[in-house]
Amino acid sequence: MDSERTLVMLLAGGRGSRLNILAAHRAKPAVPFGGLYRIIDFALSNVMRSKLRHVGVLTQYRPASLMNHLADGSSWDLGGHTAKLKILPPFQGRQDFDWYTGTADAVYQNLALLRRYRPQRVLILSGDHIYRMNYREMLDFHDEKGAVATLAAMPVPWEETHRFGILVPDGEGRLVRFQEKPRGQAFSNLASMGIYVFDTEVLVEELIRTHRTGGNDFGAHLIPGLLGLTDRIFVHRFEGYWKDVGTLDSYWQANMDLLDPAAGVDLPSWKIRTNMDYESLHAMPPSWIARGSELERAVVSPGCRIQGRVVRSVLSPGVVVEPGAVVEDSVVMHRSVIAAGARVLRAVVDKHVRVGAGATVGSAAGEAPANHETPDHLSTGITVVGKHVEIAAGAVLGANVIVHPRVVVPAGAVPDGATLKG
Repeated sequence: MDSERTLVMLLAGGRGSRLNILAAHRAKPAVPFGGLYRIIDFALSNVMRSKLRHVGVLTQYRPASLMNHLADGSSWDLGGHTAKLKILPPFQGRQDFDWYTGTADAVYQNLALLRRYRPQRVLILSGDHIYRMNYREMLDFHDEKGAVATLAAMPVPWEETHRFGILVPDGEGRLVRFQEKPRGQAFSNLASMGIYVFDTEVLVEELIRTHRTGGNDFGAHLIPGLLGLTDRIFVHRFEGYWKDVGTLDSYWQANMDLLDPAAGVDLPSWKIRTNMDYESLHAMPPSWIARGSELERAVVSPGCRIQGRVVRSVLSPGVVVEPGAVVEDSVVMHRSVIAAGARVLRAVVDKHVRVGAGATVGSAAGEAPANHETPDHLSTGITVVGKHVEIAAGAVLGANVIVHPRVVVPAGAVPDGATLKG
């Protein structure tokens, strides 16, 4: 497989509505993850390790922080003369006001890039998955099978099949049946991972055909249409950890998986890269753990100051946990402060939040009424606090609570399932 003949198209424009306030003011792939990283770092690090050299990143929704994070791509060895990361906003489409209307439409609007590079094959990736994968193995499989299209897949729990495209291959790996996000009984629990390899000529033809027939999505339109025309679509089975972090629950769970050796996530051995220059992460001092503080199964990033108790939690750079404070089963992002005696339990706390002295955010019980405003987003007992929130000393926030960015939460009780807006 000649890596120079492969063009990577990385879809990073999704709004991420199911991540609610975490993705309200940033693109979903730009959401912080695992302390130091952002979600898109995983796909880019996979590209780097697979020695693929040409990447187009398709951006759209609130792309500023994502574009600043990507910079020139050099953090993933994608800058310079021999490699190139190109950011592709939707205004490069047919008209200045065009926005991508789906995954296939996003690539369709950038057909000029395919024609300019003239690659032999195109690797389509999503920017919102946590996994480690050698794409060269999938590309080699594609070539060996003589495929015109190859879909990466792995089994998922049956109760989650409604979130994915469901695949049925024959004994040789040839795709014989496809079911997009089934509402009823799924044909199988083998799910498409949203990772595709296409022969370029076939992809261009199908993008044009799909566009002409009003389709805009790979799973809903292009792949089912192509399956009706050829028997040369194959399924490449993936073994290993992979999680679509498109929901609040899956995002929280993936962070918790970092702390469980049995889960299969090993960031040190995965060697994930990030942009340490963005937000001056490179200038952060070492973390400081005070005598008498407690840490148990925790990720602690540079610049953290810990004087309290941190258990089964992930702390991004610059987080402060003051004396007597407790952070448990939680994700706390950059430069947030958990003041003396405060408790953060089973929560996701975004950047630059201050939890006042003696306040409680969340509940360890994990069972509570779903969020009243968005029950389909938050029902598993997690509490989510947006950026730049100030929580007064002594305030008590229940489970399944959502606090929108820049809200000042007064002292007093906030009941389970509530939503606080500015």
